[in-house]
Amino acid sequence: MEYKGRVREIVPYDRRRHAGGYGFIQSDDDQSIFFLLAWANYQPVKVGDYVEYETEMDEANRLHANPVQRDEKRMAKQIKLMLKQGNYTTFRKRLPVPGVRTSTTNMAAAYEYLNNIQNDFGEDNDVLPSTMLSTINEWISKLLDLMDDFDKHEQLKNLLVNRNLLPKKNQIEELITLQKNLRKMNYEQRGRYYGVRGEQLVQAKLDQHQLEYVQNPTLPEFDSDGNVIGATEIDFITVSMFGIHVIEVKNYGANKNQEQKITITKDGQWGRIGAAQENVTNQNDLHIAAVEGVLFSAKELENIDKVKLLATPIFVIPNENVELQNLSAEIIVRTGLLYDAIARPIRKTRQAILKNDEVQRILAVLNNALEANRQFQYVLPDEHFLNDAYSMLSRYEAAMYVFEHLEEIYQ
Repeated sequence: MEYKGRVREIVPYDRRRHAGGYGFIQSDDDQSIFFLLAWANYQPVKVGDYVEYETEMDEANRLHANPVQRDEKRMAKQIKLMLKQGNYTTFRKRLPVPGVRTSTTNMAAAYEYLNNIQNDFGEDNDVLPSTMLSTINEWISKLLDLMDDFDKHEQLKNLLVNRNLLPKKNQIEELITLQKNLRKMNYEQRGRYYGVRGEQLVQAKLDQHQLEYVQNPTLPEFDSDGNVIGATEIDFITVSMFGIHVIEVKNYGANKNQEQKITITKDGQWGRIGAAQENVTNQNDLHIAAVEGVLFSAKELENIDKVKLLATPIFVIPNENVELQNLSAEIIVRTGLLYDAIARPIRKTRQAILKNDEVQRILAVLNNALEANRQFQYVLPDEHFLNDAYSMLSRYEAAMYVFEHLEEIYQ
């Protein structure tokens, strides 16, 4: 007679007599059925599988199943019925992995593109646009967790994978890689948000004192022989009668609700609570070298004494959340003392370092130098990113619905 049912339990059976791997299926009606695992469609039958087989009595008068194979059609029918009840469907196309692409562009264009996508996401989901990357990252985590939950129901999981409700094996690695890219974009964006906010405060202070400056210039980076080996981005370069100042804005602690402490050691190491040490001083030294490299090599400035073209580094912490302990010789100030730090060296002498025409010529050289080195590589969502993310979420919800109704599937 034919039999169909779900595997409740598999128990090894007398391995001394049957080295081929006999066992028991404890079926839905509690009837013990003896069967040969090797006949289970050439695959081990697992707990939770739906199986179908014919039965006969063996020489010991025990009910013997022969052969045993998975009953895929019945389970597929149950899944289809279950999805229909939940107003879900299966898909012809495989589950999409939201894509990212590497683009060569400037920072302003990169973040404008990302912000436009985030604004669309915010309108669709009634959430803050800034939460897009974190939210989609969470969607992926839920999907991967659900895949793990289905490990105990491998037959059912394979059917959902074949119906494109769950990711195929090679797509799991793609999703994990995507999560890394999303975290990277999110980290850069958060840093950019607080960085921009800090730069706005510094810019307001420079405008208040009518200082001329170049904001966010990207200048060529030189090696010791004067060869261009890359590019470096600078927050501000001020050029005035006080000389040339390269300003690095570090808005550390701006996104914290508790006070932070920064200690700058004698050798320029910046230590923060909960963060690795950074040699921010060395970073700004690269900026100084880039500025002076451009100015020293400019023919338009040949008649200006090189001493006047030396740049002075200034670090600005544009918030009051952090406690500063500066043991170095570097100039590190709050925004309110920025102008004083720029003007202090010549307050006593009352002698301008740069004349007005020199200021304008230097600014022109800097603006000309930065044009060719503005573009960098950015990892950004592709044009199908949002649609693929929404499709991925809808399939997760359908698969989750099936998981929540396992008992009905196995009836």
